[in-house]
Amino acid sequence: MTPIAPPVLITGLVFEAAPAPADGGDYVPAVGTSREEKEILAALEDKAAAKTASDYQHIVWAYGILWAIFAAYGLFLWRRSARLRADVDALRQALDRPAARGGPGA
Repeated sequence: MTPIAPPVLITGLVFEAAPAPADGGDYVPAVGTSREEKEILAALEDKAAAKTASDYQHIVWAYGILWAIFAAYGLFLWRRSARLRADVDALRQALDRPAARGGPGA
């Protein structure tokens, strides 16, 4: 007795696996999917393609936002270093003035 294969689940559709022919030598033509099954698969593929496209859009937005945050942080650091450099220059000038006048450190 030939065992019957269990049904196989592929993308929501159930296909019965055909048992092997008893003779072993007879030709058995391959059985394709029906038009309805092809239309269902095409609809599922369209849904998956739309989901993937929308996911790509979210990835692009996420990278764009991260780059904008990094650019703003870089601008903040650059402006802060410019202010600190100006403060150090002002401090050096203030320290050099008394020595030039012959103050207590001269």
